[in-house]
Amino acid sequence: MPTGKSEKTGAASRPDTRERILASTLSLFNHKGPEGVTTAEIAKSVRINQGNLYYHFRTKESLVLALFSRFETGALALVRQADAVQGSDSKAYAGFLRRWFALVWTHRFLFRDIPGLLAIAPGLRAPILMVSAGMRLSVDIIFQRMEDSDLISVAASDRKALMTNMWIVSTYWAVYLGLQEGIGELTPQHVHWGLSQVASLLRPYLSPQARADLDEMLAEPFA
Repeated sequence: MPTGKSEKTGAASRPDTRERILASTLSLFNHKGPEGVTTAEIAKSVRINQGNLYYHFRTKESLVLALFSRFETGALALVRQADAVQGSDSKAYAGFLRRWFALVWTHRFLFRDIPGLLAIAPGLRAPILMVSAGMRLSVDIIFQRMEDSDLISVAASDRKALMTNMWIVSTYWAVYLGLQEGIGELTPQHVHWGLSQVASLLRPYLSPQARADLDEMLAEPFA
């Protein structure tokens, strides 16, 4: 006969309703975009009624903000990993760039659907600006460590423009594909394209070894 302890352990091992809602919402938003997903569809995907959904998330904006919070947690974890990189390890810096785009792939609706998202979730603007400022500061520190290790050489007059352009491309490449190329459903190949665009901005400034490590990273298929 099962004991109460085992029953409790089994229940604890199952994702709770809030987690299942967020997982399903992320999948639906990535596939169809937030504007194309209704709360009824989200509830149906989790096999709960809408009242239960509203108990956890009263609005679509609250769902968007909760998912952005997860993205923010992942971004902060990347920053901590970058802080642990030894100054001369160019492979690790190339890996940092790839892991950033892996995080983007997981939360790709945030990048593909930015204009519509701000209409649905105006409260998203402040956290976006906060994460943007934090990531740009971290990249600035990484640049300095790479320069100190002779992995990259950027004139002081070019550095701000390079960092700004890298951030623009790494943030809005998906919007470009949607508006200019008519691509609505992103694939790993599209993410690899975005990664390659950012890498192309860096390549002219890298040392031969850092450039070789960057190209080796780019040669790996994105999945």
